Amino acid sequence: MKNLFTFSLFLISTFANAQTACDSLDFVSIKYSPFTDSVIVVHVENNSSEIFSYPGFVLITDNGDTLAKENVDYFGIGSESVHRLQVRDGVHDPLDNFSGQLELFTGFYDTQVCNWALDRSLCADSPCDSLIIGFQNWGGALVIGDFAWSVVDSSATVVESGVLTMTSNEQYWFRSLCLEPGTYTYGLTALGEPSGGGPTLTVSSSSSFASPSISASLDWFNDPGAEIEFPFYLHCAETESPNGIIEKDSDSVRVMRNGHSLSIASIEPMKQLEIYTSDGKLLGSFFPNNTSFLFLEEPVGGLYLLRVQTTKGWSVSKFIY
Repeated sequence: MKNLFTFSLFLISTFANAQTACDSLDFVSIKYSPFTDSVIVVHVENNSSEIFSYPGFVLITDNGDTLAKENVDYFGIGSESVHRLQVRDGVHDPLDNFSGQLELFTGFYDTQVCNWALDRSLCADSPCDSLIIGFQNWGGALVIGDFAWSVVDSSATVVESGVLTMTSNEQYWFRSLCLEPGTYTYGLTALGEPSGGGPTLTVSSSSSFASPSISASLDWFNDPGAEIEFPFYLHCAETESPNGIIEKDSDSVRVMRNGHSLSIASIEPMKQLEIYTSDGKLLGSFFPNNTSFLFLEEPVGGLYLLRVQTTKGWSVSKFIY
């Protein structure tokens, strides 16, 4: 059994037989995925005999609005499972503290069987949330040899790198990283002749079962290298060190359309400025050293993230183009 955190969960279902089964659902975590701003991950352990056939979780705010809802893709809840709730369209601003209800339905949302009151943060557990890169053998013969790995940011700057060795007794390798929000590429290259097996690169949010992850196979008989590009979000961070974002008054930074470009103005001189798409892609990083800046590339329609560093630290604001 994993170390389960404690919720303020109060079961209010009116069915006695459902209450016993609902009480046996232990939640490992409920928080935003670090790889997107549109998914909330519910990781649960089921200690009852009830499988909750064709389950679907929903998060409802105290105002009665749906924050996120799961697309039903499980036959039932086994001993342990992870459920990805899609954040409602137009809601891409992680809440520092969620107050509302977590509801569980069965039968493709035919019947509500459980209801819990929640009052907690859905954000990263710390200023540097878990991010783990890995290299594993997913089948076949043994993977033997030395491999060079690296993680680079969107400006092609190497964040971390090294060499790992796979032996007959060590078929798994993991490395925990602390990264600023942005887009990164994890690459790995074989330094010798291929030896078979199912070599696979992974990027995950934690070492727990079924945590949010991305993977890519290394077909080293045709190419000695492979890589994964991934966005990394650090939701609701409140500290400047090492990679947090301070939410400041949005009036301190203004974004205005200027013909086919964007005009950005700040009360304080902007030391650095970064513009991201909603899926974490960096559109540009600049060093204006001024209170105004003209972004000449015309964005397509959608939600964007603007990070600005002044003498007071980093601030973040969102705008729709």
